[in-house]
Amino acid sequence: MVRMRVHELAKKLGLENKELIDKLNKAGLDTRSHSSTIDETEAMRALQPAAPARPATVTRSTVVRRAAPEAAVIATTAVVPPPATPTAVTSPPTATTPATVVRAAPDPTRPAIVTRAPEPTASAGSAAAEFAPSGATATSTPGPAAASDPAAVASAAAAVSPAAPVAAAPTTPPADAAGSGVQNITRVIDADTIRARLAGEGRVLGPSGPRRAGPGGRGPIREVRVINDRFGGPQMVDVTGAARGRPNEPGAPTGDAARRGTGDRRQAGRDIWFNPGEKKRTGKKGKQTEVTQAAAHKRVVEMSELISVGELAHQMAIKSGQVISKLFSMGMMVTVNQTIDFDTAGLIASEFGFEVKNVAFTEENLLDVEKETATGSDVVGRPPVVTIMGHVDHGKTSLLDRIRNADVAAGEAGGITQHIGAYQVETSKGKVTFLDTPGHAAFTAMRARGAQVTDIVILVVAADDGCMPQTIEALNHAKAAKVPIMVALNKADKPDAKPERVMQQLTEHGLVSEEWGGETIMIPVSARTGMNIDKLLDSILLVAEVAELKAAPDRRGEGTIVEAELDKGRGPVATVLVQQGTLKVGDYIVAGEHSGKVRAMLDDRGQQVKEAGPSMPVQVLGLAGVPDAGDKLNAVADEKTARTVAEHRQTKAREEQLRRANQNSMSNLLDFVSKSANAEQQLELKIIVKADVGGSVEAISNALEKLSTKKVKVVVVTSGVGTITESDVNLALASRAMVVGFNSKPDAKAASVASHEKVEVRSYSIIYELLDDVKRAMSQLLAPKVEEKYLGRAEIRQLFTVPKLGVIAGSYIVDGKIVRSERARIKRGNAVVHEGTFASLKRFKDDAREVAAGFECGIGFVSFTDFQPGDVVECFELVEVAADLGEAIDPTAAALTGAGKGTTPAASGATA
Repeated sequence: MVRMRVHELAKKLGLENKELIDKLNKAGLDTRSHSSTIDETEAMRALQPAAPARPATVTRSTVVRRAAPEAAVIATTAVVPPPATPTAVTSPPTATTPATVVRAAPDPTRPAIVTRAPEPTASAGSAAAEFAPSGATATSTPGPAAASDPAAVASAAAAVSPAAPVAAAPTTPPADAAGSGVQNITRVIDADTIRARLAGEGRVLGPSGPRRAGPGGRGPIREVRVINDRFGGPQMVDVTGAARGRPNEPGAPTGDAARRGTGDRRQAGRDIWFNPGEKKRTGKKGKQTEVTQAAAHKRVVEMSELISVGELAHQMAIKSGQVISKLFSMGMMVTVNQTIDFDTAGLIASEFGFEVKNVAFTEENLLDVEKETATGSDVVGRPPVVTIMGHVDHGKTSLLDRIRNADVAAGEAGGITQHIGAYQVETSKGKVTFLDTPGHAAFTAMRARGAQVTDIVILVVAADDGCMPQTIEALNHAKAAKVPIMVALNKADKPDAKPERVMQQLTEHGLVSEEWGGETIMIPVSARTGMNIDKLLDSILLVAEVAELKAAPDRRGEGTIVEAELDKGRGPVATVLVQQGTLKVGDYIVAGEHSGKVRAMLDDRGQQVKEAGPSMPVQVLGLAGVPDAGDKLNAVADEKTARTVAEHRQTKAREEQLRRANQNSMSNLLDFVSKSANAEQQLELKIIVKADVGGSVEAISNALEKLSTKKVKVVVVTSGVGTITESDVNLALASRAMVVGFNSKPDAKAASVASHEKVEVRSYSIIYELLDDVKRAMSQLLAPKVEEKYLGRAEIRQLFTVPKLGVIAGSYIVDGKIVRSERARIKRGNAVVHEGTFASLKRFKDDAREVAAGFECGIGFVSFTDFQPGDVVECFELVEVAADLGEAIDPTAAALTGAGKGTTPAASGATA
């Protein structure tokens, strides 16, 4: 039983859905819509036209059996013949008699099933004779008389027993079977056998040719052929015209169906059922899909910097396995979701005839950066940018104060510079921009940035101190930036100043004075007295004039973030050194990952300005966030452009952060496993850093991480600019960290939460004090060491026995003191015979807490009485001391806590 939907059956029968539904409903099958399911057999049975009722008609299904190609498939219509006296009429069969085609008048209400044999040939005649049983009669001369004589027909049929066995011998199809258009004949019974069977049942089977049988004539005889339909089942088609040599009438097999002939035996042994309404198979093959190649301009793969293997295969319309195979052949083990770079994708795409186009986001197009060399009438001279560098406490800020007639050093915490400052000075010969960098070892990044944005470097060296570690570091930064270097020998007015010794030390590092035949300008100066300050300025302007410093002020402003901070009242404030163009109030800007609009600009003295030209340092207000020191600042056309660039940079920063996290996760795990297996676990001190400016955050975070040792590791959980907030305290509580603020204090809410939750929050204004406290906190994580502290020594001279106390040793205190609450050991010669606590200490009859040197006393020990005169009693105290952290992993960490404390402004006579 096969169930199918109405629309499927309608498509199979070539009917409309509505027409089929109406017919099924009329036939008694409940069908509501085209999606209803019905039984295919019941539907086909219901769709067959019903024959008119005839009381004497008996319908039998015809079975078609396989036989030789000459045999015929016979369809009969059973009718009840009128009573007649049977008369046997015999005619001897001949070998040349062709295969008999038996026809019957078809019922007009249902099609007759008739099958014809091929054209008569000699072999066909012999085959027909072979199939005829002995005594069977074959009528070879059809005519109206024979058809109208029922007695003769009955006599001929009586000669064959109806129960005679049917023998179908296998035969070989003739040579012309393929071209005759005869379809697969699945079962064949010879005509004589059928005639004998029908005669025995009282039915009449006439000879070949058209006739009318009995009173109920059925009209002309039509011939049909059984072929395979498009679903592989049997189908009967009318071949009446083809059988008589006429052109094929509608329904005749043509094309592929006719060419198959009888050689196809796939339907052998299957009963054939007539399915009305079946569509005919045309036998034509469908068109094959034509493989085309895309045009050259379409064979392009668009990608950014990276592309996944699956996406690359998708754009080239190939399977991912092909791309992976190519990568394997190149030695790359990848999966479909892994990404490859632009160059690798180009190699793979070229193997398949594709090109790769980089459509990545480019900031240059949006920022409209002018890369051409500044030449022409729009280029003018600009002030030089001079960076003052040197060791801490060598007088850099004091020298700049003398030049500016200011007193910046007086406001510095601890007398040392801990921020980078930018100033512009008006001299008699023009403007000069100065950058003041810190000298402490922790501010290496600030010094490096100062060297990168400057035109001239002034290396300040104290004439009474000489070259120090940060002096050499600043010198290396200047050499790396490839900028001119001038040397200011400060504190030259002091009696112990030795400028020649300093010049000799600088010669060892490649700086030779002009006085000694070199190219480096070295000028002895004094920040306290102003000695040679004018000469220093003249030399600066001379070097700038030789360098021919130029800039184009008519462009959009471009610059570098020197420093940035989060002001409580003004929001993010960035100190910008304009390098090209002119920055104006109202310009849309983008700096690092942040964008905004210039709301206000302040110069180095706090005065508001409307615009800032090349080489002018200004404070810019209006950014959405605090950029990092060293970021580039660009003015753009509109707000949309600024926001687009900032969002793109934020996305790239997140992707880079995730990439580093994925790369480090496995390596960190392996490192942890190896350390746990081979050594004791390393302790961690977690710290949250907040500072007033971005440069300080960077410097302090780096300095703290350099303090890590093999025993204790310093981990900076997070860092930021601004005051210490409640969220910082909550994060410290969750991560078990301490909060450290540099020039940053907690607000009221944060202080309250920290006090309630017992979170340690510390604020500092001097960097080396911060680092010293962190080192002490690191040592507190380690288990303390227990050391013995010697207190005194006594000599036993006489023994006494006291009731209830036992043996008492009369002793004399040789040195120090004996304390009853501490521990002691008894030595006899060089051997220790006992170590324990005192049971009693008496001075005469009174108990004593301690006895000093030069006095006598009685000493009793717990669980020991085996004293001997001459024994020595040593008293000592157990003291816990901090564990040794060991050497720092980074060798430069030793200078972080020691630098800046050796000298003071009062001792040196100048301020760093």
